[in-house]
Amino acid sequence: MIRFLNAGQSTLTPIEFETLLKNPKILNKAIWVDLLNPTDEEELFVETQLGLEILTKEEMHEIEESSRLFETNGAIYMSCWLIAFDGEIPENKSVAFVMTRKHFVSIRHSDHHPFRVFSTASHRVKSQPFHDSAHAFVEVLDTILNQVASTLRHVEQKLNKLSLRVFANEKEVKAFKKQGENYDLKDVVQELGKCNSLVNNLRESAVSFQTITPFFLANSTDWLEADDIKRLTTLERDTRSLREYDAQLSAEMNFLLDSTVGLISIQQNQSMKVLSVVALLLAFL
Repeated sequence: MIRFLNAGQSTLTPIEFETLLKNPKILNKAIWVDLLNPTDEEELFVETQLGLEILTKEEMHEIEESSRLFETNGAIYMSCWLIAFDGEIPENKSVAFVMTRKHFVSIRHSDHHPFRVFSTASHRVKSQPFHDSAHAFVEVLDTILNQVASTLRHVEQKLNKLSLRVFANEKEVKAFKKQGENYDLKDVVQELGKCNSLVNNLRESAVSFQTITPFFLANSTDWLEADDIKRLTTLERDTRSLREYDAQLSAEMNFLLDSTVGLISIQQNQSMKVLSVVALLLAFL
């Protein structure tokens, strides 16, 4: 699928490939071209029209920083890991960006929430027209970071609820059961495992994201506007804050996990003691 956005617009417009073949100038006028699961023909067409190399799916999954961040022939190539919720288990998928003074191209083989919000203006709180490729790119980066922050807050809320279950007293346990909630510490361990996996993915995403903004700034300062530079600098600072937030959540998860495992061990020991007493009584009968 190919979508595009022109200067003065705020949402991406999908377009049929056959339409582009008939009127290829459409892409030349676009400041943002979004490629979702592009075919070989679509990739070749975009490369020919914009004079840019489109990274293949294999190239996008390279792990070396030199392969994920580089500049060639006046174009800046950047890749990062973004979390995708299109499966039962959230996982990171690689997304690539190609930036020039005139065009911004995003390449992805998976769907991500930060891109969905550009499908209609109603999905965004601040819907404003984009005036150039850098403006659109900075807006996408800001949306990506907002999603990471939002997901981390969701994890924090989840941990708060789990904490209430782990450290509930006898009266609170009865209240949980009365409300129909399954109070089982083994379930808590499973939930903590899911939270840990999600936070690890978010951490990997934040680490890769953290390398993009300084690299882009270093290679585009001669054509970036002052407002874009200011926003990118803010994004760098916000990313560092999220890394600290992530570390706090990881420490809280480890504490809850240790506490839960300890309580399970205590429960098992108490059960064994009861069984031992019962066995002893039966032996004297």
